Amino acid sequence: MEILFFTIGAAIYLVAVNSLVKGQKLLNCHFGWPSPSGLANNAFCYFFFAVFICVVIPFAFFFPLWLNTLVPVLQETQINRALLILIGGFVLSVTMWSNYKKIK
Repeated sequence: MEILFFTIGAAIYLVAVNSLVKGQKLLNCHFGWPSPSGLANNAFCYFFFAVFICVVIPFAFFFPLWLNTLVPVLQETQINRALLILIGGFVLSVTMWSNYKKIK
């Protein structure tokens, strides 16, 4: 039963990371990224980038680790913790790459 809850949590995690990255991309493109014109547009792009750094990156990296502590599927070892954090980084990098690869 724990594996089922872990799988559901992982699916929600993948959808959430993809939605957060798409939202950040849409907001930045709305304000003229990658070359915003005007002081206000620059400020908004940097603000949303700061929010992305403070919210999305820690969420993406540490959610698998938190999910494993909530629904223990893997044994609590240092290697498993490191693997879960690396999986979070991999998910974020693949999501960023797949969402931003079509921008010229």
